[in-house]
Amino acid sequence: MFKIILPLLLVSSSAFAWGGRGHDAICRAAVFLVKEEGLKEYMRNKPQMMGHLCNIPDFYWKSLGGDAAKHGNPAHFIDIEVIGLKVADISTDYKKIMTDFTGKENKFRNDGTTIKDIPTEFGSAWWRADQFVNRIAALKPEFAAAKAPTNFKEEQDENLPFNKLAYQMAVDMGLMGHFVGDISQPFHTTADYDGWAAGHGGIHAYFEDAVVGEFDGDLDWLVLKQARTIKNAPFLKPATVIEKMKSLSVISNTEIPKILKMDTVTKPSELKKEHGMEIKTKAERKPAAVAFKRMKPVIVNDMARGALLLAALWDEAYVKAGSPKIGAYKSYKYPFTVDFVMPDYYTPPAETKTDKK
Repeated sequence: MFKIILPLLLVSSSAFAWGGRGHDAICRAAVFLVKEEGLKEYMRNKPQMMGHLCNIPDFYWKSLGGDAAKHGNPAHFIDIEVIGLKVADISTDYKKIMTDFTGKENKFRNDGTTIKDIPTEFGSAWWRADQFVNRIAALKPEFAAAKAPTNFKEEQDENLPFNKLAYQMAVDMGLMGHFVGDISQPFHTTADYDGWAAGHGGIHAYFEDAVVGEFDGDLDWLVLKQARTIKNAPFLKPATVIEKMKSLSVISNTEIPKILKMDTVTKPSELKKEHGMEIKTKAERKPAAVAFKRMKPVIVNDMARGALLLAALWDEAYVKAGSPKIGAYKSYKYPFTVDFVMPDYYTPPAETKTDKK
């Protein structure tokens, strides 16, 4: 019987949404859903790079510690129950949420505990995706002033101003993809992200990693094919990036009861609180191959929605940047690692504004 003993701390999820394979599939599929011709020209040869970039926030940034962990990890989710509102009723103004709910009771814990830090306890995935769209849009004046490469030597010149901008755009698009993928994973829209309150302790990794691991080599194609069948997606209709992310969260969150019913639990998990400690015993469940038969359509559809929204946001960011002809940039420079990008939609304490690792 597997038990976990933890102190009762105010911590939120830092679990990997979809695991590496899921994020990779979402971002690879999104490449082929892009509609802007100038962007398609560049992206069609970069699915492998976008899949890699979409995993940077999980696998590289989370290894850095310091501010990358403190401010980066909570940007992967929205723990809606913490503030006690339905997803559709949550404000898109992050500073207003901080003002309205800091110091208020944590509605999920329901033990009199107050919310001390909204970014850490509530999360911010919607605003994180918007941040990267804004970073790309901010490149517009520089793209307008930069000359696109006109010959082979210039195409390969990593120091050419236009090429630097094209590279930065691609990197930011890939990083953005991670947070869109996060919100397409239902358990990244709930404070009960690992199912302990529902008796399904351990569901997070089981759903996104173990079960996803049961797919054959056609996962990318299944996600892409399903995305192309989605018509009039409600999450593509809102005017702003944050509202689009919120709309997808509404859909993802409503899927949680369905997934819990599909979970092959043979013995519920247990959560006990003793002497300031949490004693957790994971749920016992059948092998992932059993659950895969039930969960496969749900997982493919969830990922397809993420890929569809991501492609739309890539198109939107590209247009906001002035629709530059980034296909002219043909260097083989590859973003093996990328510096951590601090969230810019709230002001962290002065002592943590730089990574001190």
